[in-house]
Amino acid sequence: MPRIAFELVDAGVVPAREGAVSAPSPGIALLEPADVVTVGAEAAARARLQPVLAFDRFWSELSTDPLPRPAAGAGSRADLAYLHLSALWKALAGAEDEALFALPGTMRPGEAGLLAGIARAANVPVAGYVDLAVAACAALEAQETVLHLDLHLYQAVLTELHGDPLRRRRVEVAPRVGLKALHDAWAQLVAEAMVRRTRFDPLHQAATEQQLFDRLPVWLSGLAQQESIDAELEGAAGRFGVSLRREQFVFAAEAFYTQLADLIQGARRAGEPVTVALSARAGTLPALAERCRALADAEVVALPAGAAALGALQRADEITATPDAELLELARAHPPRRTDARGDRERGAAPTHVVFAGRAHRISREPLSIGLADGGERSIVVSGPVAGISRRHCSVLERDGMVWVTDYSRYGTFVNGERIAGKAVLAAGDRLRVGTPGVVLELVSAG
Repeated sequence: MPRIAFELVDAGVVPAREGAVSAPSPGIALLEPADVVTVGAEAAARARLQPVLAFDRFWSELSTDPLPRPAAGAGSRADLAYLHLSALWKALAGAEDEALFALPGTMRPGEAGLLAGIARAANVPVAGYVDLAVAACAALEAQETVLHLDLHLYQAVLTELHGDPLRRRRVEVAPRVGLKALHDAWAQLVAEAMVRRTRFDPLHQAATEQQLFDRLPVWLSGLAQQESIDAELEGAAGRFGVSLRREQFVFAAEAFYTQLADLIQGARRAGEPVTVALSARAGTLPALAERCRALADAEVVALPAGAAALGALQRADEITATPDAELLELARAHPPRRTDARGDRERGAAPTHVVFAGRAHRISREPLSIGLADGGERSIVVSGPVAGISRRHCSVLERDGMVWVTDYSRYGTFVNGERIAGKAVLAAGDRLRVGTPGVVLELVSAG
């Protein structure tokens, strides 16, 4: 029976059949109130032109919850998934084809069950379901333990695989370390470089912003083979260009790369040799593979595009036919864990001191300023050639029994590797990083 396998990731659903991989279809829709909902590549090509209509959280948060705004022919996230899957199936499938789905480890049992219902409604005959990381590494010659790193739109997913054949052991998630945040950072890098060189700001107009994001993947691909790229855009006043080095892209992504390295290191067992398998979405990011290879005793393999879809085809005869069997039992036994999500772990006591360079600074109702500027007794001065730190970078204070950090900087303040949005609550044991790459301060409680 001929089969089509789908690698189901919100950044781009990747189909494969007979060993050939099709281009990813972005998990994005344009919610047009009085017109047909547009999905996939066509929607992505207009998302920056009509940002208020764009929606891309239907595969990552699959549910029957209503959409944030009304749209013709779609009332829920599940409706958008149905429209996307239907469009792909109609474009690719023949009369006798069956579907295989490679599902990310972040998909919950209820979401997988909903997917099965969506497939039935779309007249997609399903031959089976398989874990995405297991399928992607099916043909990999590797150590007994494999760490599969993938990037979705809004998060990074690390799946630990073990044994022969490989089986999923656990899933770790780093929220906010996704392709969308990385692409935003790199688009800002390109825009700022163009402003400095030509005074042309491509983010000022929707048409050139769309151009920038459309061409960004091509520039990133170029940086995999060369040290610099020439980024060119066409505006109303002519063509504008700037030359950028790979190291500039790496620096702009440093905060994200640090979190990915921490994610890998945190999943490793002491002394155990591992293979780090990077999905195509992760492996093509500038210098990320090199960053991973710098980890001691880690073998790094970059997987080809559509590796999970191809692996699903190769293992078609072994794949479970229902989403509530072995795959979902695995999901229930080893659910994804957000390694730095504030609410998913027991909170420690409120800290009493910030420790930096061997000195403990008491936290009080009076703000404790952190940065390059010397603000007197209630300040921690970070001196020396440290990049990415502002004069007044952030402050820490106690209020109503809770300790808060407030960010004032351009390059960001991070708690346990996660960039905060304005302010965040701190607990004893947290690690506060200022700047990119910056320095780390410890939060402790003296009792």
